[in-house]
Amino acid sequence: MKNACLIIIIAIVIVAGCQNPSLITAPVTQSSVVEDRSESHWGSYIPWGFYNLEIGRDGSYAYVTPNRSANEMWGYHMNVVKLLEVSPCTNCVTLSNVHVLTNGDVSVDISLRHPYYDRRYTGFDVRGIIMFPASQYYPDDNIRALMGLDPYTQEWKLRIANHEYGDAELMNPDGWINAWSTFADIMSWDYTWYLDFMPEDLPIFQYYDGKIASGEDLSTMSAYIRYHSTEVRHMFEVGKTEMRTYIIRPPASGPIQASYAVYAHWYPADVVPVTDPANDFPPEANSPLPYEFYVTQDAPLDPDAPYDLTIESIHWHIKTWSIGRDYWTSRVSDMGFSGNSGTSPVQHPSGDPDDYKVKADYFTMYPLIDDGLPGKWPILCNLGVYNPKDIVPGNAIARETCIVYFDYAAADGEW
Repeated sequence: MKNACLIIIIAIVIVAGCQNPSLITAPVTQSSVVEDRSESHWGSYIPWGFYNLEIGRDGSYAYVTPNRSANEMWGYHMNVVKLLEVSPCTNCVTLSNVHVLTNGDVSVDISLRHPYYDRRYTGFDVRGIIMFPASQYYPDDNIRALMGLDPYTQEWKLRIANHEYGDAELMNPDGWINAWSTFADIMSWDYTWYLDFMPEDLPIFQYYDGKIASGEDLSTMSAYIRYHSTEVRHMFEVGKTEMRTYIIRPPASGPIQASYAVYAHWYPADVVPVTDPANDFPPEANSPLPYEFYVTQDAPLDPDAPYDLTIESIHWHIKTWSIGRDYWTSRVSDMGFSGNSGTSPVQHPSGDPDDYKVKADYFTMYPLIDDGLPGKWPILCNLGVYNPKDIVPGNAIARETCIVYFDYAAADGEW
């Protein structure tokens, strides 16, 4: 599994599904736009569609079918599939150029067409999320056993697709997200408060049975690839179609099977009708999360080295649209969840404006694993973002976590 990023979205889903002619032809007025301009609100994630994929491991075929599962913990009981199956948006997602690479991975181009024609539905920070049947868990009891720890007994666990466990896996992710996952089996939090924000007068919220249901073993921590039609605010403009290439490691046996969801971030425009999306939408239309986030190291981490030297050898690369580091917090944890630590990121001495460092324990209990060092081990580097509109900052409104496979040097006492 390569370095990648998980996003945990604490957001409210406002409008969902694909193209509805009644939404396109309705008069464009400020009152016709669903909105919530409370001081603590920072945009929402709008699902553009949910699908099932099946791709031959030999590259001989690829199918995409609309999926009905819109009633998840992060969603709402919505008429997503009726719009997908009976409206012109049945081909919003298409697969092409499927072929096998020399290493056995399968390459497939997934094209996404914007489902609306009205500029007030311009998408920002759009993600195409792919959810495979998954066998690895976080916390990982296999790794905990190597550390000499008992299995993790708390209620929550995240499920991850990892080819090392026999699963299909996306090998070139832009990040990871757990929006639209089946949270009932991993979380017990009460999210019914989001119902207060659901509009009652849109046909999209009238439920309609679809053709296919999602699997119960899908990842709850899923890889995604970003889509945008312009670098300006990473907008996905109406009337546009964008293509991205997905490199997939096939499962241990059988075809590649997955669910696929498309999410766009959105907030009501300040100016309606929208003629200049880049300027007509406020900053809240973009995700509060970084539009680039990854963590790198200069050299193998040495458990004997001085702490300050270890910290400066690790670089947190963070680019955001509008919420700066005054509202960031960080945590670092091993995959076994033996412990976690961290501080707010501070500017790295390198001088790069997007380069930060975090004081944390990047070793946790890995040095205690017999013959574990030197070696390569995963660390979760978590970045939380607070809402700058909150009078008193509370819980982070969104979190992104890179899974970083760090190289570790031997614990040989050279320092």
